[in-house]
Amino acid sequence: MSIHLDSIKTRLVLIITVCVLGMLLLVGSQIYYTQKLVDLNEKNKSLLRLGQDFLQLRRHEKDFLLRLDRTYVDKFNQQADQFLTKLVAIQTADEQSAANQAIFTQLQTSLPLYQQQFNTLVEMRVAMGLDENNGYQGAFREATHALEAEIDQANLHYMHQLLLQIRRAEKDFLLRKDMGYVDKELNLYSSLRQRIETQPASIYAQLMPLLTRYQQQFMQLVEAYQRIGLDHNSGLQGRFRNQAHLVEQNFNSLDQQLQQQVDEAQQRVEMTSIMIMLSTSVVLLVLLVRSFLTLQRAFSNFVMFFYRCKREYQHMDEKNMGFSEFKYLATIANEMIDSRRQMERELRSAQDEISRLKQEHRATMTD
Repeated sequence: MSIHLDSIKTRLVLIITVCVLGMLLLVGSQIYYTQKLVDLNEKNKSLLRLGQDFLQLRRHEKDFLLRLDRTYVDKFNQQADQFLTKLVAIQTADEQSAANQAIFTQLQTSLPLYQQQFNTLVEMRVAMGLDENNGYQGAFREATHALEAEIDQANLHYMHQLLLQIRRAEKDFLLRKDMGYVDKELNLYSSLRQRIETQPASIYAQLMPLLTRYQQQFMQLVEAYQRIGLDHNSGLQGRFRNQAHLVEQNFNSLDQQLQQQVDEAQQRVEMTSIMIMLSTSVVLLVLLVRSFLTLQRAFSNFVMFFYRCKREYQHMDEKNMGFSEFKYLATIANEMIDSRRQMERELRSAQDEISRLKQEHRATMTD
């Protein structure tokens, strides 16, 4: 069974097929890109939860620095391990994005360094002493009290006043972390040392070792504070702070990258939908316009054909009919014209024969 591509039936089937295909493409693209958007939003939510975990890390860090309680160190390390585990899971789920993988790699490198520097800071703080009775602070405090007790026992009031000035400079440094107070303490220490050196040998032998021990413990404490950092931007504290900011910057970069991917996916959804609808509309419009023009031309040819049939017999041009159904009708109409012409010729022949027979009959009657 042959299929006429220029038939009305075929055109209707083609129009319906284009409509169905357009709808299927539109629905398919919506499902595909919606799934991609869902995946990106899930990654974005996972990253948001990861960011909250990092804020919790910073909270444990600041709680330790504020309260000097090692419980927060355990919480910090536990939170950091969970953070890395979640980070690897998110990275595995986002392997198709090379740009994201680079940021994930930076995060996996920067976060352990952040954790390592925090633990180094903790070790330094523990060595210094988490309270006044432990570490460098405890040894320094014992040396201070021993020196004060010996000076009081020796009843050296003028030295006691000088020691109070030294203690004041010491506490100013511990409070403000300003090396100017260390220089002031060193000058006062030199003055007190010179005065002790002028004392009798028995008093010198009692006070000088205690003063030397006090000064060594104080300078050890000063050096520890210098290694930690006298402010937030220096020493171990500054490096630790910069590393924390680097992790935050990586997080922000990853968040911006994912948000950009979400925006691009939304734009692709819109553009794909618009392109599918426009393509479907253009194809349908072309088919409808061509079908309408072809139908109108075929109908006009038939009207003219019947109008001419009143005066003359003229075959229809089947090639100009367009649709195969109208071509078939034109063929039938041409056959009808040929049949009518044949009938008219036979009728004329019969009439001529009758006229001839009548003339012969008249001639016979006359004879």
